[in-house]
Amino acid sequence: MEQPIKPLEPMKPFDPPRVIETDRLWLRPLVESDAEQLYYALLGDPDVMEWLPRRTLESVDEAILYIRECESGWNNKTMFTWVFEDKQTGHLCSMLELRPCLPRVELGVASAQRLVWRRRRASLDALRKLLHWTISQPNVYRIYACCSPYGKSAPTMEKLGFKHEGRLVNWEARPNRGLVADDALLFALTRIPPPATETTSVPRSESAAAAPGEPYPTSAREARRDVAPA
Repeated sequence: MEQPIKPLEPMKPFDPPRVIETDRLWLRPLVESDAEQLYYALLGDPDVMEWLPRRTLESVDEAILYIRECESGWNNKTMFTWVFEDKQTGHLCSMLELRPCLPRVELGVASAQRLVWRRRRASLDALRKLLHWTISQPNVYRIYACCSPYGKSAPTMEKLGFKHEGRLVNWEARPNRGLVADDALLFALTRIPPPATETTSVPRSESAAAAPGEPYPTSAREARRDVAPA
């Protein structure tokens, strides 16, 4: 005899910390005074942007507009962007973007390529810290990233604990390569969700007919079938 499944409570919104500290870096939201560094070190550098789905910025003014876009994302909780700032030099060495659509969160990362701004090991340590926090949140069960097969991000994903799930054909544009559509490699970091909880109401037979407009009860076997393994 199956117990009816208890409806889920509304999900709490994804609400990450604005500032994260590591031994060598500050992770914080962008501010307009970052525009010049953001342009020269990251979003205006062709080597950084070559295989990303966003076009390379053409001026510091465009960097200011992007920063305002990021501020809007924080305010409406649709996109959370951090820049990685070196504590000693104040240089911006990487940036990270999370787009939540619970129970999944999309990850995007860009890292400086010029030596004066690069802090690869420190950036990876900071990224691991933020990913650990994110996947530990109650309503997050999947973090995923789509990387160009030819860019520099894909080899790093498995080092961060992500699993390669497949290749997405004609998934996104590569404007800096003149491609209107190009493939992407799908990587994901997941954890197993809890099983459905059952109510304590009177048991109902699986063979009982449903009332008009009411779905038939789902068996425990069917419920388990829909839970993917880790």
